Amino acid sequence: MIARKPKLSAVKSRRLDETRHEAVLSCGMKLIFAPRPGFEKRIAYVVADFGSINTHWLQDGREYSVPGGIAHFLEHQLFKKKSGDLTDRFSGRGAYCNAHTSHTQTAYYFECVRYFEENLDTLMELALTPFFDRRLVDIERDIIIQEINQYLDHPHWQGYQQLLQSLYVNHPLRVDIAGTEAMVREIGPEQLQRCHAAWYHPTNLTLIVCGDMKPADVLRMADAAASRYAPDTPAPRISPQLPPEPGAVAAPRAERRMFVARPRLLLGFKDPGAPEGRELARLDLVSGVALDALFSRESEAYERLYAAGLIGGDFGAGYQAEKGFGYAVIGGETSDPDALYRELLMVLDDARARGVDAGLIERKRRKFLGGYLRAFNDPESTAYAYLGALGQRHELFDVPALADSITAEQVNARIQEMFDPARRAASIILPQAG
Repeated sequence: MIARKPKLSAVKSRRLDETRHEAVLSCGMKLIFAPRPGFEKRIAYVVADFGSINTHWLQDGREYSVPGGIAHFLEHQLFKKKSGDLTDRFSGRGAYCNAHTSHTQTAYYFECVRYFEENLDTLMELALTPFFDRRLVDIERDIIIQEINQYLDHPHWQGYQQLLQSLYVNHPLRVDIAGTEAMVREIGPEQLQRCHAAWYHPTNLTLIVCGDMKPADVLRMADAAASRYAPDTPAPRISPQLPPEPGAVAAPRAERRMFVARPRLLLGFKDPGAPEGRELARLDLVSGVALDALFSRESEAYERLYAAGLIGGDFGAGYQAEKGFGYAVIGGETSDPDALYRELLMVLDDARARGVDAGLIERKRRKFLGGYLRAFNDPESTAYAYLGALGQRHELFDVPALADSITAEQVNARIQEMFDPARRAASIILPQAG
């Protein structure tokens, strides 16, 4: 690998009164640094562009396939090294560390007040130096299977997963992020090594840092740590492969009985979304404003359904969108899932027929914009905002302008498109009979 001296560039947003600093490190890893003057806490994330849906890919002209759940398995396993569990090293310095896997990303992070440079070095070691000892892999497999089995009794998660299985026919969104027990039992050191070599090359990683530090110091520390552990290998050419997905849903309704006190209904709408970038960010914003206008706690629908005893405090509505997919989810616990289902459809049918008032849409647009501006108040929310932008592959500083451009016509057109009856499915969790 030909090393190149990294150089910082500043990216500014006048609207946000925000400046971030970017660089490509000598090993090819991307760096994003958002200064947060006055905060003691410092945060660093290493984000791999590798999530649960990436089970099939082309690499340098060759096709690869791995079991579902392997991205999550890899997340667990990377903390284990020949020297021990790196969690102990972080905690020994008073730092908190953790990781999480989504459909499209795996992120590893720490939060600290002291010893940032030492913790950053450990974070790079974690991400870049795999150690897939068969005995440790076998131990971790059993731990993950226990975790999967615990979630089988979690009604909220099972209702959500049942909804995705109802919405999607072929897409790997159907598979739980952790996989199934059968899938996890197929995973061994060789497959973990294959995934790490392909997807954890530094050119497929992004380091996000937030805190009260000087940009030049962050660049120096990051480049030194990444160079210490990065492999001297060329970047693989990877092309993710996804199966074709029809517009229709897999099943319009699915039910399951569990040990719950109250039933639970999730109404979902499968959305083609947008490939990525600015248009996906715009679609996400317009969809969020539409759902907030229709179902927020200030909405007429919420007040009426709550007064009727059909919903409780956990009722909500949201739109999830990442590269190449999107879906809307509405619902929560209810005394009568069939009655709530009918009422929700009435609200949506009325919105599609008559539209939503322009004044209400404008209030919701301003509400979103205010919340977005507050997202840069502290290191944690700032880092999380950059994670979201990476998942959608859009420019974070474009969001205020996109929000400014939202019109009532766009929101009402989105309501027409998003709530197409042909693309809806209901997931219902019922109490055990008797």
